[in-house]
Amino acid sequence: MLTKLLLPYRLKFIGLALLLPMTLLLILSGVYEYELLWLTWNGFRKPGDLFYGSNENFTYEFAYIGTFLSMFLIAFSKEKIEDEYIQKLRLDSLLLAFYLYSLISILGTLVFYSFDYLLFMGYNTFSLQLVFIIRFRWVMYRQHETLALI
Repeated sequence: MLTKLLLPYRLKFIGLALLLPMTLLLILSGVYEYELLWLTWNGFRKPGDLFYGSNENFTYEFAYIGTFLSMFLIAFSKEKIEDEYIQKLRLDSLLLAFYLYSLISILGTLVFYSFDYLLFMGYNTFSLQLVFIIRFRWVMYRQHETLALI
């Protein structure tokens, strides 16, 4: 993985700062139908449209995009020291994440296809980044722990 394609190191902290509030907002808006008033668009659809005129709230979409972007910033920011070993860990973690994403997508299609398939696929978009972040950070932690013992 070319390091010039990675984001700057400082963006990882912005992603970490945004991850918890955006994930909480995603859960609140998805499960409890919580809405932020400033994200309501009055007259989003005109009364003559195919669907009736309504006020639309974009809290769920805002939280979804915010969670996705925060995980993106965490996953694809450089490390403080970026060397060949870190690049190999990134590549291995990305490969494992893609394998699990494919497996989850196939199993989810078989299990959820006629039920809440769209909701499942929406949440499944996070699995690739989540598995990558967890595996990469776990291996980095184990490596740091091993080096501390030497």
